[in-house]
Amino acid sequence: MTLCSYSIEAYVRDEFFDRLNALPPAERAAEKLRLEIGALDFELRETDEFLGRFRFQDRGREFKRFSDEIPDGKTREIIDKPQEFGSNTNVDKAHTLVDYGFILDNGLARYERDILAGLESEPDNEYLNAMKKSLDSVRLLLRRADGFLDAELKSAEDFRKAKLAEIKRIVNKVPFEPAEDFREAVQSVWIIHFLLPLAENAWYSISLGRFDQYMYPYYKASLERGMSKAEAKGILRNFYELLNSCADGACLMNVGTPYNELSELLIECQKEFALPSPILGARVSAETPERIWNALIDEKLFSMGQPTFYGEDACVNALAEKGLPREKAARFSNNSCMGIGIAGEEFNSMWGIVFNTSSALEAAVNRGKLLQKDFTVPEIGAVNSIEELYKSFEKAAEYLLSVCEKSYRSRAGLSEKSDPDPFVSLLTKNCIEKRCDRISGAVYHNITVECMGMINAADGICAIDKLVFKNKKYTLNELCQAVKMNFNGYEELRQDILSCPKYGRNSEADDYAVKLAETMQRIIRSFDRGNYIFSPSLHTLDANVAYGGGWGAGFDGRYAGTPFAKNAGCSNCVRKSDPTDLVLSAAKLPQHKFFGGQPIDVNFGTDAVKNHKAEIAALIKVYLSGGGLQFQVNSLSSRLLRDAVDRPEKYPNLVVRIGGYSILFNSISRESKEEFIERAAREGC
Repeated sequence: MTLCSYSIEAYVRDEFFDRLNALPPAERAAEKLRLEIGALDFELRETDEFLGRFRFQDRGREFKRFSDEIPDGKTREIIDKPQEFGSNTNVDKAHTLVDYGFILDNGLARYERDILAGLESEPDNEYLNAMKKSLDSVRLLLRRADGFLDAELKSAEDFRKAKLAEIKRIVNKVPFEPAEDFREAVQSVWIIHFLLPLAENAWYSISLGRFDQYMYPYYKASLERGMSKAEAKGILRNFYELLNSCADGACLMNVGTPYNELSELLIECQKEFALPSPILGARVSAETPERIWNALIDEKLFSMGQPTFYGEDACVNALAEKGLPREKAARFSNNSCMGIGIAGEEFNSMWGIVFNTSSALEAAVNRGKLLQKDFTVPEIGAVNSIEELYKSFEKAAEYLLSVCEKSYRSRAGLSEKSDPDPFVSLLTKNCIEKRCDRISGAVYHNITVECMGMINAADGICAIDKLVFKNKKYTLNELCQAVKMNFNGYEELRQDILSCPKYGRNSEADDYAVKLAETMQRIIRSFDRGNYIFSPSLHTLDANVAYGGGWGAGFDGRYAGTPFAKNAGCSNCVRKSDPTDLVLSAAKLPQHKFFGGQPIDVNFGTDAVKNHKAEIAALIKVYLSGGGLQFQVNSLSSRLLRDAVDRPEKYPNLVVRIGGYSILFNSISRESKEEFIERAAREGC
């Protein structure tokens, strides 16, 4: 049973709509949080090590929008414009990464003192007052928890009273005061981790950051005071169960670098508990010990899509490219899905812009006109060479991305004005000082620009260059007509396209992907202003299925309605059982310039994971040492996956990695399942 979800926001909006609708937005957000906390129920099981089961029973209410959240006609037109060419924008809350280490060391009382100091000089400041009321709401949660524990103590049998009294003591201390031992630290982290999506109304991908680093001093202190490893594992099991009972449960937990005793315990727990969440983000470098590689390359972990491997040096280089000083970049955390950032300093809009790269290619080769949509990019003429094609592509992409950028800024402005988040903002550096929401107050407002279909477009440009400009077998008009007709009546032409070199085969086609990637990142970065950082990305999760499903055929031979290439990987028709060529192709991309995230996905056979650990480690090392940021794994056979589609009742706990997170296979769409099975089959699994 899910602890809590979007239903609590819908309930509060519906139940108290008139009152909330009349309040200024920041005050409304704080009051909404108070009402949500008041609606929670509490549960404590006999096996629980700390208090964490804050529940809300779904009451099936309508989600009502407040008056100031509804955009006027002109704003709505700007916001929706990218959809005309298959793109989309979104102010994507969640993917939040607060500074848990600072909170554990200082407590929420430190933030409260800063807010109260500000109110001494500005007692009527709306945002500071909303921040204060948000912290008052956290105190309400703790008071309610204390009352619940009092009632539990009165009715408890004697053998439970000591544990209940200890839980009550801890709840009366953290998270407002600093933690001093492992149990207190886990309790503090859980309360904050639960409150973040409650405040944001974004129940997914709340990162735990460098958990093994900031928790290690508390773990070590507790061991010295007599806590056993078994006790620590019991606390972690309780923590993991809560993470997996909280909406989609997608949250990333970094381990390494350096690796410590807690890191290794967390790897052990990941195998033993066999739960989708947390996502284990394994940071590796040349200094990573072989025993760690052996622990991470494990058939049970790989069968759950765990872990994601992150190149330590490559991630630092990516953040330096973003503009961070290298000493700050070295303190990075990986947030949920695939972002790289600094804890407590960022607002991460991980799906800020999803850009349909294929639309720019269509406009470039067809005098600005899209082939299936009534949309024209101005000032695009005929192209007669590969050089002219690249110039037209750049002009088309710049125009279309400017439409997306305008759409995103309109959304962000509306969100900050009508749907602020004073609780998460007070935990974000600079926002208390600036008395504002994190959208404008965060040190870095990251807008990830997902270059959807970029690999398909690169393969298409390669085919155009070969078949039109070099071999002159077809005209550009013929290719356009074939793509427009979904290759109906043009099968020979399509086969010629498919026979052209392709990205993912370590061939000359990679040069086209590199050229396109350089062009895209340069255009994307040109929109940076103030704290807005537009972050190039090849991060699709399984959205490549839906976006490809809604778009026409491609110049790479792709049929209409079929998936785009996944993440930084190749098209499925190009995949082979040996992933070496894919790894070498992807390593050629300017990875550090795509700091929004760009993993590749490889499915290994069970035998390979069990008996060829050294070879798999070598492959991952080659990729990451060559500049690769993220390497994602699975180890599942296409036969098993097909059986899970046909008989889902047999596989209620089958976990797969679909992109930035692992998820129960039964919960993804039929289309995503089919794409997953096709990839696994082509990889020989």
